[in-house]
Amino acid sequence: MHPRALRPLLRLSLAALPWLAAMLAQPLSATPAYVTIGTGALNGVYYPTGGAICRLLNDDSSNHGLHCTVQSTSGSIANLAALAKGDIQLALVQSDVLYHAAHGSGPFAGQTPNDQLRSLLRLHKESLTLLASATSNISTLADIEGKRVDLGAPNSGDRVTSRALLDAMGWQESQFAVPPVASASNRLEGLCNGTLDAAFLVAGHPNQGIGDLTGRCQARLIPIEGEQVDKLLKQYPYYERSRIGANLYPGQTSAVATFAVTAELVAEASLPEDQVRTLRDVLSRNLKQFTRLHPALTTLTPESMQAGDILPLHPGMLDAAPTLLPDAPFGADATSGALPTAPSAPTSAATPLEGAEVLPEQPASATLPASSDAVTTEQAPTLTTLPTPTEAAITQGSQPDATGVATPSAAKSTAPTATPAPGSPSGASPVTGDTPAPAQ
Repeated sequence: MHPRALRPLLRLSLAALPWLAAMLAQPLSATPAYVTIGTGALNGVYYPTGGAICRLLNDDSSNHGLHCTVQSTSGSIANLAALAKGDIQLALVQSDVLYHAAHGSGPFAGQTPNDQLRSLLRLHKESLTLLASATSNISTLADIEGKRVDLGAPNSGDRVTSRALLDAMGWQESQFAVPPVASASNRLEGLCNGTLDAAFLVAGHPNQGIGDLTGRCQARLIPIEGEQVDKLLKQYPYYERSRIGANLYPGQTSAVATFAVTAELVAEASLPEDQVRTLRDVLSRNLKQFTRLHPALTTLTPESMQAGDILPLHPGMLDAAPTLLPDAPFGADATSGALPTAPSAPTSAATPLEGAEVLPEQPASATLPASSDAVTTEQAPTLTTLPTPTEAAITQGSQPDATGVATPSAAKSTAPTATPAPGSPSGASPVTGDTPAPAQ
C-alpha cells in the first residue's frame, strides 16, 4: 500500500489513543459488585436504616459500581448467622449481641468465638424499652416482678438484653409467667388483649410498632433505672445510659430513663476492602442526607459513627476517610422527602436523649422518602396511626431488587437474588423470630 494511503489510518489511530488510555485507566471498583444488608423487622428501625444506606450507595453506583439491597430478617442473631453463611455481606447487630459473638458468651456460649467479624460503623442508639399494658398497675421497673412479662423471643437480641437486666436485678425467668403466643408476628398483641402485663424490646426511637401499641392499645413506657441498673452499666461497656425523648408516642409526655445498646454495621473480614471503602466514602460525603432519612439517625456525627472496640476494624476502614462535605446533593433532589427536624432539646452528656429532635406535632414515619431507590414500596402511616402488619404480610416478607427496592416479587435478573434469612421460606425475606412488631 502506498504510504499516502496509510496517513488517514495513522491519524485515526492517534486520535483514538487518548480514548483507549482513558478506558484502560478506569478503576477496578467500577466493576459491578453487589452487597446485601441484613436488617430487622419491616416496621422497626434496622430495616429503614439499611434502606437509607442502600439509597445512597445505589444513587451513585454508576460511578463506583457497588449495588446494594436490603433484606428484612429476624434481627441481630439471625444477621450474624446469615453473614457467616455468606447469604448477606453486611449486617446490623446490636452491640451486646456482637460482644457475645466475638467472645463465645451469652447466646453463643459453647461456641468458638467468632474472630472473622469486623467493625465498619457505629450507628443509632437502641434503648431497652419496657412497655406496660393500659390495664396493669405497673409504674416502675420493680412492679413487673411476678407479672406476665414477655422477655423477647427466644434467640433474639431483645432476649439477650432483657436477660442481662434480669440478672442485674437478681430475677429468674421463671418468675415471669408468659402465655403462649399464636405466632411471632403478634407476640406483643397481649398488651392489647389483656394477656400480657408488660414486654421488653430493644428498639431505636421513634419506632413504628411502639407507636401502634401506645396509640391503639394505650400501652405505656416504663422507666428502667435504679441502683442495679447503675451497676449493670458500670460492669458492661457495651451498655450506656439513655433517655427516650418526650412526645414521641401517644400519651408519652415526658422523657423515659433507660439504657441502650448501639446498632453496629459489621462485615466478615473477607469482604473486599474496596467495597468497604466505597461504603464509608459515600456515607461520609452524604452524611447530612443520611441523617435525614430516618429520625433515629438525626444525631449521628462523624465522631459518633466511629466503631467501638468490640471488634477489630475492617481493613477498608483504616485509611483516611474523605472530608465531610456540607450538604452535598445526591440524586435529582437532595432534600425531597427529607424528614422534618426540630432544634435539639437540652441533654446531658452522660444521658443522651433518643429521638428528641422529632417534633411531636409532626410525627415521623419509619418509611423512607418515596423517591428513595432502596425502600419498601408500601407507604407507612405516621406514628400516631400505625397499624401492626398482618401476619400474612410479615410471613411473606419482601425481596429487594437490584436497586434496593423491596418488592413482594423476586429480585430482578440484573442482580443476584438475596438469599432469605435463616429459617425463612425460600424466595422471601420474612421476619421469623425477633420482635416482629416493634423491633430493631
